[in-house]
Amino acid sequence: MKQFGHVLKFEYTNFTKGKSYIIITAVLVALIAGFLTYPRVASLFKHEGTKTNAAPPIMALVDNAYQSDDIVQLISKAFGSNKIVTTGESFDQLKSKVASGVYSSAIILESPLKFTYLTESISMYDNPTQTISSILKEKYQQTKIEALGLSAADAAKLINPEIVGAVTETGKNQADTFIYTYILIYALYMAIMLYGQFVATSVASEKSTRTMELLITSAKPLNLMFGKIIGTGLAGLTQFGLIFGSAFLFYNINADIWAGNPVMQKIFNMPLDMLLYALMFFVIGFFLYAFIYGALGSLVSRTEDVGGAIMPVTYLFIIAFFVVVYGMGTGKFDSPLMVICSYIPFTSPMAMFTRIAMSNVAPLEIIISVAIAIASTIGMGILSAGIYRVGVLMYGKPPKIGELIKTLRERRV
Repeated sequence: MKQFGHVLKFEYTNFTKGKSYIIITAVLVALIAGFLTYPRVASLFKHEGTKTNAAPPIMALVDNAYQSDDIVQLISKAFGSNKIVTTGESFDQLKSKVASGVYSSAIILESPLKFTYLTESISMYDNPTQTISSILKEKYQQTKIEALGLSAADAAKLINPEIVGAVTETGKNQADTFIYTYILIYALYMAIMLYGQFVATSVASEKSTRTMELLITSAKPLNLMFGKIIGTGLAGLTQFGLIFGSAFLFYNINADIWAGNPVMQKIFNMPLDMLLYALMFFVIGFFLYAFIYGALGSLVSRTEDVGGAIMPVTYLFIIAFFVVVYGMGTGKFDSPLMVICSYIPFTSPMAMFTRIAMSNVAPLEIIISVAIAIASTIGMGILSAGIYRVGVLMYGKPPKIGELIKTLRERRV
């Protein structure tokens, strides 16, 4: 146990005191602090009397259909950022003024159900013709109903009846949970990809410098592997804790600024149970892959060969990530694929967490998934320690799987 403690402390200290670790952490914390504080700082530089709003764009309206103030009001309401100016100019005159920038756009109502819209360009995010069509349709219906003897108020109620509805949810509101679920899944993805490769590179570096041979004679492989992985994992959790902790701190400092932002509200009002689930699956998933990366790193003789050795596992994890993202995109969280992935150790940390956050999962399913993942992680740790011990004396080309299994059996690792 003493050996394990020394290895863990060394690995944790080695990572947390590294320049790259400190710089990356400091930069990310500073960026988060700057982003969450920017609106408050920006408001300090706004002075009364300073002209902040430019004149609204002018939209010309030629009403040859109704000659009514009602249609002007409807268009003004629909295009609120524009100043509506009624005119009797010809098509060519309007076209010329739109081209020269006098008018931002122009609408010509040729009949109750026909119009022409003039503009220099239409943004891909706007659909003005659909808006105008809806206005004309509503006005046409209202006019025809009034012609039948109904009042304007009754006509409006008939066209746009008031619908009273209530929603009672027995499960999760996917719109509320999607954002923070995606953020946590992506954080897990980045942690495993980043720190997993750190572990593999560190082990390979020790082997290439013959340091591993000295370590293996002074400590048991199990203590070395578990100490190295857990030390690195704690360093990763410390870094992510500082990053997410600073985000929570600066959000609460500036909570009044972000009160009207529904996205920020959903992210920072995450339920406590979701945070605990995220932490649990984060730890399980990280250590499972870290043990694999550590074992693979011990089989190569040069750090340059680490990328090729870990590539199959990296592809496996990338596929698992995209399977979960696909499930989130389709909203089918209880599909056969997602359910199966919830019990496979390599995919369950992301798949099961996503199902818990965005669907209804029976407690027994969660217990079974977590039990399989924990047992697999411990088993992988023991196996990795055995591979680590065997890999010390293996130089040159990494052994094939069959050769590795044979060697492990012969040495009864």
